[in-house]
Amino acid sequence: MKKAFSKGILSLGALLIMSLTGTSAFADGIVFVEPNHNKLVPPLAALNLQHHGHNTTESGGVSFNGSRDVAFGDISAGPHQNTVAFSDIGTSATNLQILLNINEANGNNRSPITIDSLVLTAYDENGNTVFSTSLASALTLDQIRGGQGANADYAFGLDSEAAARLQAALDANSDLRLGLAATLSNVQGGPERFSYGGSAGGEPVPEPATMVLLGTGLAGVAGAIRKRRNAAKSE
Repeated sequence: MKKAFSKGILSLGALLIMSLTGTSAFADGIVFVEPNHNKLVPPLAALNLQHHGHNTTESGGVSFNGSRDVAFGDISAGPHQNTVAFSDIGTSATNLQILLNINEANGNNRSPITIDSLVLTAYDENGNTVFSTSLASALTLDQIRGGQGANADYAFGLDSEAAARLQAALDANSDLRLGLAATLSNVQGGPERFSYGGSAGGEPVPEPATMVLLGTGLAGVAGAIRKRRNAAKSE
């Protein structure tokens, strides 16, 4: 009877976790991976943002309309705003990384900047959106000194759900182009440079919400089992 009860609790917990995980919003698929100081070679430039005037925020992006790239917002000067063919990145959806180089020219007082939004979009050859995902939540990052402009500072990736959706889109059409849009705050100069790369690992990035649900779910299951056992001992 005890074993049956324990198995029932475990099954219920697993079903609850699976159901909650399955309802995660498609929009929340970009997650922070790690500080990344690799040199940006080859420089698959995707997006450079630079604020104007005395603004402390910058927002812009680049999309594809079927015939050309369309850059918009607070982009920096120069040909740095590009959609990039996924096949040119030389990686898989699971190992795709979005690299960020923070390039604030504010001396030694390098205060953190905040990424309020980051959106990755895949376009087909006609400019139709076939995939889109965004940063799971706003993120504040310290600036890293040294090697500005030549090295990446931070790397972002896709959680397992978003990677699976992008891979499915690529399986249906391998000629997709990736575009980025972002909004950053507490900036004081710039530009902030986004590019694409690939991670060395082969495992999908875990979705933070899923990991929290898994941890709390298993903790709840363990608590229920202990409570049942203690009640049996006291009888």
